[in-house]
Amino acid sequence: MKMVLNSEQIDVLQEMINIGVGRAANLLNSISGKHVNLEVPKIKVVSFDELVKEFENEGLYDNLSCVTLTFTGLIAGSSKLIFRTEQASKLVYAFTNTETDFTDFDEIQAETLSEIGNIVLNSLIGSFANLIKTSLNYSIPLYVTGNIDEILSSDISFSDKGLILFARTHFKIETLEIQGDFILFIDIDTVQPLVNSINLFIEKGGFFN
Repeated sequence: MKMVLNSEQIDVLQEMINIGVGRAANLLNSISGKHVNLEVPKIKVVSFDELVKEFENEGLYDNLSCVTLTFTGLIAGSSKLIFRTEQASKLVYAFTNTETDFTDFDEIQAETLSEIGNIVLNSLIGSFANLIKTSLNYSIPLYVTGNIDEILSSDISFSDKGLILFARTHFKIETLEIQGDFILFIDIDTVQPLVNSINLFIEKGGFFN
């Protein structure tokens, strides 16, 4: 099932996420002591099948690492940062200066990725929650590895019924460039409240009020 948003609504969501990206980059800069730049290209609405094909077409079906943050409130769903395991290893090394095995993350490495994911996802989701003036309750970050089917099925809130937003995410840490994928899933029962909140935000002048 593929939910439909108009171009103005998508643009508002894009800008809200961009604001969250800026906040996340600032926090990561402070924690790592390194210059961290985050880029999220244009987001797009996809169906569940289209999402899986995005990964398969990029050769990203297997050997993935994922951090998931679920949330409830006026809007409910989950957000994910997904990396190829080799890319995840580089990200951990950039923050800890500790060598990692590309296929076997120990507890410290898993905690590092969970913390990075928590900062990024909390900033992204929190940015639009703040702008539409609502509060959300967040879960403890869930870190899993596996193929894309295993990662999606590990999140019981994620389904083919709801709104799925997808975007490639680029981490630039000094001379290191790492690519991940950002997925935002809004449960079908709270899609309409989200749309209503976005429309109200637009009616009140959006980012210029």
